[in-house]
Amino acid sequence: MSKKPFRSQASSSRAFSGAFGAQDGAFGGTGFGTPSGLGAVSSSALSYVYEPPDLSGISDPNMVVAFKNVQKKDGTTKAKALEDLQTQVVALDMERVGIEESALEAWIKLYPRISIDNSRRVRQLAHTLHGQISVSYGKRMGKSMPKIVGAWLCGLYDNDKLVTRAARDSFSQVFPNEEKQQNVWKLCQSSILEYCRDAIFKESTRTLSDERTTSPDDAEAKYARVVGSAISVVTQTLESLAAEELDKQAGLYQDILKEPRLWKLSSHSNAFVRRSVYRLLSVVLFRNKDAYIDLTIISTHVLVGSLNVDQTASSYEFVKSLAELSSKHPQVWTTSYPGSGKKSAVRRLSQFLSKGSQSGPPIFWVQLSQLLRTVLSLDLQLEQKPTGDKPISDETSSHLVLLEALHDGITHKSENRSGQNEAWRAYLQVAELAQRSNSTPNQESKFIESSLAPIIEQYVKPLPERNDWTVAGSDQQRVCLGSIHLIQHGSLETLNEVWQRLSKMIIEDLQISSPEQSKDYIKSQDAIVAEIKRWYSLQAAIVNSEKAGAIRPVLISACLEELKSAINVITARSGKPYSAAVALLSMIQLLPDITLNQPEARKILMEFAKNKVPSLLLTPSSQYLIGLLDRLSTDEELQDSSQKAINSLLNAPESDAKSKALQTLVGSPWLERDVTSTALAGVVNNNLRQALEGKDDCWDLVNEAMKNPDLPSALADNMLSTLTNGLSIENSPEVALHGLTLAVRHNRRGLKGFSTSKQGPVLLSRLLFLAESSQRNVAHNARDLNTSIQAIISSDENSNTAHRSMIEIINKGLDTAERNSLSIESLLEQADKILRATVEDQASSISSELLPDDRQWAAALKPFITRTPNISLAITNGLGGAIYTINQKSPSSGSIPNAVSYDADGFSSALRTAWYTTKLINSTKVFHHLAEGRRAALFRYLSVFVQLSGDNLSIPHVGGLWMQDSPDTESAIINLIAEIQTLSVTWLSNSSVPGPSFVDSGLEELFEESKGLTTAAYYSGRAYAALAAEMREVRGPTNTAQDEEQLRKARSTPTIIANAAYVASASESKGLLRLCNEQIANLTGLNLQERLDEALQQLILLNCIFQRQEDIVYEIPQQRVIFYVKHVVFSLRQTESPSNLKAEICRSLAFVLLQIKDIYESFWSDIINVLINVWSLDKDTSDDNLPLIHATLRLCATLRGLTTKEPNEDLLEYWTEKETVMMDGLISLVKYQASVTDETSQPRRIVNELLARQLLKFEPSHVTDSQELYPIMACESTALQHSTYEILHRIIPSRQENVSLDAALSQSYTAKLPEELLSLILAAPDLSMMTGSLRHNLSLSLRSYLLSWSLVFDHWTNASYKVRADYVDCIKEGTYLQNLLSLTFASLISGRARPVDASKFDVESYTVGMQDSPDRDIQWLLIHLYYLSLKHVPALSKSWWRDDSSRSLQRPVESWTEKFISPYVIQAELSTVATWISTQDSEDQILEVKVSPKAREIIASYPIDDQTMSITIRLPATYPLHSVSVEGLHRVGIDEKKWRSWLITVQGVINFSSTSGSIIDGLVAWRKNVTGALKGQSECAICYSVVSADKQLPTKRCTVCKNLFHGSCLFRWFKSSNSSSCPLCRNAFNF
Repeated sequence: MSKKPFRSQASSSRAFSGAFGAQDGAFGGTGFGTPSGLGAVSSSALSYVYEPPDLSGISDPNMVVAFKNVQKKDGTTKAKALEDLQTQVVALDMERVGIEESALEAWIKLYPRISIDNSRRVRQLAHTLHGQISVSYGKRMGKSMPKIVGAWLCGLYDNDKLVTRAARDSFSQVFPNEEKQQNVWKLCQSSILEYCRDAIFKESTRTLSDERTTSPDDAEAKYARVVGSAISVVTQTLESLAAEELDKQAGLYQDILKEPRLWKLSSHSNAFVRRSVYRLLSVVLFRNKDAYIDLTIISTHVLVGSLNVDQTASSYEFVKSLAELSSKHPQVWTTSYPGSGKKSAVRRLSQFLSKGSQSGPPIFWVQLSQLLRTVLSLDLQLEQKPTGDKPISDETSSHLVLLEALHDGITHKSENRSGQNEAWRAYLQVAELAQRSNSTPNQESKFIESSLAPIIEQYVKPLPERNDWTVAGSDQQRVCLGSIHLIQHGSLETLNEVWQRLSKMIIEDLQISSPEQSKDYIKSQDAIVAEIKRWYSLQAAIVNSEKAGAIRPVLISACLEELKSAINVITARSGKPYSAAVALLSMIQLLPDITLNQPEARKILMEFAKNKVPSLLLTPSSQYLIGLLDRLSTDEELQDSSQKAINSLLNAPESDAKSKALQTLVGSPWLERDVTSTALAGVVNNNLRQALEGKDDCWDLVNEAMKNPDLPSALADNMLSTLTNGLSIENSPEVALHGLTLAVRHNRRGLKGFSTSKQGPVLLSRLLFLAESSQRNVAHNARDLNTSIQAIISSDENSNTAHRSMIEIINKGLDTAERNSLSIESLLEQADKILRATVEDQASSISSELLPDDRQWAAALKPFITRTPNISLAITNGLGGAIYTINQKSPSSGSIPNAVSYDADGFSSALRTAWYTTKLINSTKVFHHLAEGRRAALFRYLSVFVQLSGDNLSIPHVGGLWMQDSPDTESAIINLIAEIQTLSVTWLSNSSVPGPSFVDSGLEELFEESKGLTTAAYYSGRAYAALAAEMREVRGPTNTAQDEEQLRKARSTPTIIANAAYVASASESKGLLRLCNEQIANLTGLNLQERLDEALQQLILLNCIFQRQEDIVYEIPQQRVIFYVKHVVFSLRQTESPSNLKAEICRSLAFVLLQIKDIYESFWSDIINVLINVWSLDKDTSDDNLPLIHATLRLCATLRGLTTKEPNEDLLEYWTEKETVMMDGLISLVKYQASVTDETSQPRRIVNELLARQLLKFEPSHVTDSQELYPIMACESTALQHSTYEILHRIIPSRQENVSLDAALSQSYTAKLPEELLSLILAAPDLSMMTGSLRHNLSLSLRSYLLSWSLVFDHWTNASYKVRADYVDCIKEGTYLQNLLSLTFASLISGRARPVDASKFDVESYTVGMQDSPDRDIQWLLIHLYYLSLKHVPALSKSWWRDDSSRSLQRPVESWTEKFISPYVIQAELSTVATWISTQDSEDQILEVKVSPKAREIIASYPIDDQTMSITIRLPATYPLHSVSVEGLHRVGIDEKKWRSWLITVQGVINFSSTSGSIIDGLVAWRKNVTGALKGQSECAICYSVVSADKQLPTKRCTVCKNLFHGSCLFRWFKSSNSSSCPLCRNAFNF
């Protein structure tokens, strides 16, 4: 092999192979540390220089590539390669193939090096992959374990947690239990130790890392990680294996542990390495393997070496190992400690101590204390410091040096505060040991003054110059107390001197405190107050300690002097230095045995309190003096004087001092004492009222009263009552909420008592109401307070107290509906909470209390079931005309009763009760815990409510159940009704089993309640009919015998409402037929006018039968029906018959006429005449007349049906004869009905819709005067508006031919649009108001406006050119079209993110009511009207777009028109031209016209001899917004000037015509120019055209030059030249 030096740039595999192949080569022959000029390093399992593994035996090329990439230097490449290997190993396992032997050998060789890579991700993946390979290879891996176990186990102690976890997971994956893992440590012990030995002693930064590619820091970190983890593995081996196992490898252990290089690492710069060494030492000592170590080596490196280095992040482990080492082998500090002129052990240890814990944990000081106990017990000698340092006196011992160093370490600037308690505890322990070394009183005194007294002095009065004696942490007083006990133990005389010095310092501070005028007055007093509190709290701790006996006289003497001095300062300076008052109060509070129990001190205090304190209550010292009086108040001598002093304070003028004194008073026991409680209660109540009014400074006194534990219950209740009254939106509840927050925080006992009293529910209900406030802060605070108060109430063992309060609140919320009533959601939430907290045995009673009872339901429903319903409801309810029979003495239905009140949502108590009941039953199981009677009652009341709410929905303005008629409210009520109906169906279904149930009971009660003529009976009957019909659907047909019996009773019992209810829900049976026959027979023989009530009831019952079974009429004998019809028709003809009787007769006729449709009788004409009379003569628009109109319209529909299929000739003849009169009658009826809106009345809306349907079934030709229909277009009824539009939409085009004929016959005739129609389009609605309640009315107004425009454009259909021109002139007279187009694009384009897509609509036509939503219907109509505008009045539309629309709108309108509208307009225009040319006379066929729709152009040709004269008319894509262009193709026999004049004329006729701007007009003008020129017609001498732009011939001739001119051309000449001379001869032009 070559002997040349290794070159750093060589890196090929051949170089590696050559190096490893030689026995004595550069890599093999030079060991680590051996001098070598070549700079070579030894090779090992971890060295970066190694022979690459043989990959030739691996069959998978992908795996080969991955293994090669693993050997790359880049960490990312390695990580990706390891991930690929993981994927391949998993794939092999799934295929049950396993990894190849060659691949395993390659991995075994690479794994140790990869496991120590600098990249954390690479190390993590290496351990994970190794675990997968080991699992895959199984037991066969055992033979390779010695090679990789060391690296694997070292991974368990990597200094990165993620890597450690990956190694632990892989190790546990292969060895899943602790026993197997322990076996690995035991069986592989030698391999592990050898690996660790080599890693510790043979590796270095140069062997582990390539200096060419690795930075020094990374290389050092890698070395530290390898060495530290190897030491940790050795530590774990020693700790985990049994002694006999360790002895087997004793030689290896000794080789490692007795090697100085190992212990030299204890001073390594890396904390991980140092910690590993210290832990190893601790384990060696713990396992008693002292024979494995050399104490001299340990002392040399661990003591001498480690005490000098920075121990940050390793200080605890270091001290712990030193403590254990010193305890077991103290000779390391003495005999084993190396000498030879080095620093002594004390010096080195003190140097270490002065650095503090060096970021160590608090337990560091515990271990340090243990170490110092051992060291101090050795009595180590302290020699002089080296030259240059300050010498040590002879009296200075090693104990003091160590204590001073410890103090320096504790107060080091970098020391953590969290360990200060343990640090000072260690200081006192060391000080106690150091104190024992004092041999003379002088030494003891100096020791106390230098090491203990400063702690106490700094605690009492902190000064900056002795900050190093400040005890940080929470044990300041305990440290001071310990210091005092040490002083007491050392020298009582010195303690007395220290204490007297401190006492004099306190007295001096009181005497020289800053005056009140000083700016530092408050700061100075507060500092002294803090000093005093520390001073006396320390004395209190001394007195309460076990060692207080000897020091007690010292304390008594000092306190007496301080007491006298404080009184003198207060008296002399008029109470301004309140620190002196604090001193007095602190002495009494903290040292009562020393002050109050000492006769001299007590006498001084009593005299001061009696003679001086009353005059000082308005000074800054007042709050402390009041406390002093309170402490002394038990003495009878002071009671009178104390009372007088307090009374004088209450009567003093208002001031800040008085306020502060009063705050102290109300916070003291004086508040409950009889002598002062009344006056102080008045002060508190007055301040609370002022606080609620907005005076924030008054809250301080209220807060003090709330904090007072002696607050009287009466005063607390009074305060809470005042706060409760302040909880309203009007009174700014934030202030009262703040007061209640103080009560929750400071007076929970009083709040609990108040909340469980009678006023408690009021407080809770108001909080719940405020919790729903729209003000977030108010709602949030109210919710928090409610939760807190509920918790306070529930803290009692009997939690029912809180439940009862909430139940009372819920019931009150149901009984009343007011603006401040709780919302239904809040009531439900509280009820749900109560039910969740209720135990099973109380569920029945609680459920019964939570649901409204009969009294609550009756009170809630009373206002609505004691007044007469609206008569028009006869149209919508199931009992029909039974409503007529209600006793009319009930209040009118036209207004809401005054007794009804509403909550903030506009809900009445009835609606709240029903809503709450329904939601609670649906969301909880409360209904299941009720008794059958309560269930039946709820079933009954909810059913009645459904009928009431249905009527309220039908006619909202007269119902009264709720006030706000918004869509959201209506939707919510509909959902509520649906929920109730669903509940009813569920109950009916569940009760279908045999046997009585609450459903049957409820139905029976409803039926019994319906036996009467009251409103309550009426609604009960309706509820019964609805439920019985539903039950029949659920259970099937009812018992026939039972029906027969009940129907028999109906014939004999005059309870019409009950009978009607039963009939409306009865099954089809013979009994029902029998009853029907009897009713018809009875009515036939009854005088309807004389026995009106009886007749009306029988008619109502008969109609209920027909309504229940429509085909029953065919089973009645025909002759009986004929007699009946003749009889009732006679009553119909009587004008004095009431409308309700007529309505019921007409209803019955609509059914019975079907049975006699083939009968020829005169009553057919009588019936038709009755209908005409009702429609034409009845001008009553009230709701009471609606049932009659509805009945007549239904009868009309029946008669119409009889005229279509096999009609009766008599009927058909008279019907045809009276059809025009009937149409007039219907129109008359429409006019009167249109005057009243139907939006708020479902019955009226039903009538109008039926009226509209009947109106449209008549031919428009029967309309005699269409002018009277136009005003109806503006009515507030959608049905009538649409029907009127449909009629006019058919009438207008059919009448345009007559208008055109009149215009053709008379030159003076001018066609006009109807004035009534123009008035409808005079002004466009304002879309900005189309919101909320105005939306419907505006929608009707908008629809009326747009439909009227559609009728305007209907006038163009079938109209002649002249008539159309007249119509255009009518539109030009105002801003009609401008308003329409502005409205159109305000709706379709402006204010939208994207314009309306017109492609989804039929642009060329419009049909009313075809769209699902009103908004889309309006959009369709607007689009269609815009199309008609462009089609019929293009010039006006273009003018609006060009001149009147805004610039921001022009471009969008243009592009939108081009995309959606113009194609249809162009198609219509071209189609019109094609149709026109095909209808021209044969003599005009010489003009040839070709239409090209795709090219949007028209080519007009005129043959002249063998040539053709032709022009092209092109339409732009945005036609008609942009002008049509006209171009000449072939000019024949005409000069260029005249030809151009003709083209301009044609283009002007088309684009600037004042009428329609038709292309046909341009073609006609061009044809006239051509034919006129060919016939010799003179052209205009100005424009050189025969036909002008206004389609006129030249008729104005000059009398001098005889030239002809167009009148319009001549006028423009006169205007531009400012003269009336001829353009050619310049002579005066005479017309």
